[in-house]
Amino acid sequence: MSRHKKKRPTKTHYVVARPSPQPNRPAAAVRSETPSEVVEGDQIRMILRAELLEDAHLGSGSGGGRIDALIARDRQGRPVIWASHIEGVLRDAARRLFGEDVAADFFGKAGGQQQRTTFTSLYAKLNPESRIWQSTARVAFDNRAPKDDTLRVMEYVPKGTRFEGLLETPKRDFPLLLRLIQEVDAVGAGRATGSGRVRLSLENAIMSARSITGSAERLVLLLRNLDPVCITATATPDNLIPSLTFVPGRALLGAIAKWLLQEDYRDAANVLVGGRVSVSDALPLPCAPEVLSKAEVLPAPLSLKSEKPAGSSGPVPWWAQAPAGKRRIDGDSAEAQGLKLKRPEDDLFVYRSTPDERWIAYRPQIRVRLRNGRPDPTKPDPSLFAIEQIVEDTLFLCELRGAAEDMLRLTAALKPVLEGRRWLRVGRAGAPVEVRQIDWGNAPTAKVLSSPAILTLTSDLLVRDEYLRWRTNLDNDFLLSLPGWPADLHVSKNIQDSVAVHGFNGTSRLWRMPAYAIRRGSMFRVEGDGVAELARMVRDGRWLGERTHEGFGRFRIDQTLPGISDGTSEAVTITSLPSDDPDDAVAVTTRQWLKSHRALAKAGGESDRRPGLSQWFDLVAALERNESSALSSRLNPKTAGGKSWCHSDANQVLRKLEAIEDGNERTAHARLFVRWLRAEMRRANV
Repeated sequence: MSRHKKKRPTKTHYVVARPSPQPNRPAAAVRSETPSEVVEGDQIRMILRAELLEDAHLGSGSGGGRIDALIARDRQGRPVIWASHIEGVLRDAARRLFGEDVAADFFGKAGGQQQRTTFTSLYAKLNPESRIWQSTARVAFDNRAPKDDTLRVMEYVPKGTRFEGLLETPKRDFPLLLRLIQEVDAVGAGRATGSGRVRLSLENAIMSARSITGSAERLVLLLRNLDPVCITATATPDNLIPSLTFVPGRALLGAIAKWLLQEDYRDAANVLVGGRVSVSDALPLPCAPEVLSKAEVLPAPLSLKSEKPAGSSGPVPWWAQAPAGKRRIDGDSAEAQGLKLKRPEDDLFVYRSTPDERWIAYRPQIRVRLRNGRPDPTKPDPSLFAIEQIVEDTLFLCELRGAAEDMLRLTAALKPVLEGRRWLRVGRAGAPVEVRQIDWGNAPTAKVLSSPAILTLTSDLLVRDEYLRWRTNLDNDFLLSLPGWPADLHVSKNIQDSVAVHGFNGTSRLWRMPAYAIRRGSMFRVEGDGVAELARMVRDGRWLGERTHEGFGRFRIDQTLPGISDGTSEAVTITSLPSDDPDDAVAVTTRQWLKSHRALAKAGGESDRRPGLSQWFDLVAALERNESSALSSRLNPKTAGGKSWCHSDANQVLRKLEAIEDGNERTAHARLFVRWLRAEMRRANV
């Protein structure tokens, strides 16, 4: 239950007109009344509004269309003032008024101290017509002639544009925050020259708390990120910080646990981090479902391959164009038609609102944003880097599972979050994420009628072998020793892949060592009496592998393959699909050649001479130069050095190459055969 008494919210408006400049004015001299009626507890939520009094360039780090610097825009194409910029100008104001110590205490500092106030970006309600400014540098201070090669064309937001965002802050910090907002009179670039003058105002945010009554072992959450969120996909980023397209269960569990510890709910935090309640991955949705417990979303199964787009003669390459619409093509028919298929991308998901609806495929919107960082404060020049972000207002679906008693204790502590009165901070820099809707309900029963069935991994699977090494593929022999795997069950076909899993330890402030997992979307055709046991495991929330409470090892069991095909709901079973890369088929063929002629990799005597590796390389070079006698001169050698090609195995390989009519394919076969031969020779010498 909540520790605080509920009070009826009222609406209070704080107009923040900047006072006359008084740099040494103490915070106590500013109006210090706190809107205690806004939110029960120690936190308050307010609306921050901004009205531009002059044209402003809000910065985006991008350019195009003969404009050197475009303004920042949200997913709707409207101007936006990023939260990081608002925090920056407020931090500068705190430094000017109260010094570095007060600014670091309020806005956080390196080493793990997070700022106490959470801001969202300020978004424009309308999309005004932008203005274009052109400027040049003068030759000298007393010479107004334009300097060569200094013309700049920049896009500006016109004055009068209004922005709106939210903030959440402790009550005790409200007087200081109000004083800092009063100090800010301009935003964006060129503030020292009069651009970006702004009027800020605060207003209480009126919220209606939803009911969270209910008790079950499964709680489904609909989340929404109020600002772009970055879930770092690697531990060693360069100047581009990539992001996952979903929120992993480990990241969501960490965000919830941190909120509980900050609010001193240690018993509930122990329930969560102790593994008694599991948190699934939060997967993105294309729209809000009507009934959360019936909605189904999963990463695209690896068998849902699509046609590769045809080549384009325009300025945009084929890989930058929109993906092909045909998906989930039956493998045998596609191979018979000569189609080349590519596997689904990591950012592709499939979704349906109810089990009776059709599956649709979609990918969440990702934005690349350029930033200026200063890792060394003593250096005046900033370092430019780019960061991938899932755009704001993206919906995510996740679930929490555990014993009824543990779920009751956890939800009682999380009541302000579940009711929508508090935010979670997720991802890099802690983007605010709210719980939009909740739904108590039992897991749907899988409609598996008989064997065989299809097991699809809906999250990454972490498993180790007997030597504690991470497994990157699963086979029947290993699955029989996997804890929880039914004994009377075997895999007849599989389509699987591996993926590196990175993480961050918030206690030590260090990156975790990467783990390797079976990739989400991997599929296994399972047969045997244990199919029914797998269905019961899904219903009861019993998952496979390690760290299941962090979202790993989740799967679903179906009679047919979930997916789409040109907007229809036609079911397709797993079949053998052609390779994603055409060279893979050539590699398989040439590997068989080497197995049939393994004697070519052995050292021969005077009586059994065979071509050396350098002679094979000369053959590949001749084929790449399209020499007409590349094969004929070796099939009928006229020199003493060419007699080695008369070896029976070498002669048969030459005949196989000669039988290939297409010159490019012949060269590819020769090149890959030599690669196999070189690897085999090295192995034999070892």
